[in-house]
Amino acid sequence: MVFNRVPCNKKGGIRVRVWMAANWGQNWQSNSYMNGQSLSFQVSTSDGRTIRSYNVAPPNWQFGQTFEGVQF
Repeated sequence: MVFNRVPCNKKGGIRVRVWMAANWGQNWQSNSYMNGQSLSFQVSTSDGRTIRSYNVAPPNWQFGQTFEGVQF
C-alpha cells in the first residue's frame, strides 16, 4: 500500500470540543474548576508553529459543545 500526501484547502479552524476528562490521544484532562470562564487554547506543531485561539469558548460553555478556533 502506498500513501501520498496531497494538499487540501481546509475551511474553518481548529475545533475544540469541551470534554476534558479522558487523557488519551488528543483528549485533555483538567482537574480545575473551569465553569463560568471563557477558554483559550494554544496549539504547537512539531515543526515549531504555534497558534493561539483566545476566548474560543464563552463563559457559559457546556460540556459536549464544539467551538472553532484559529486555523494554521
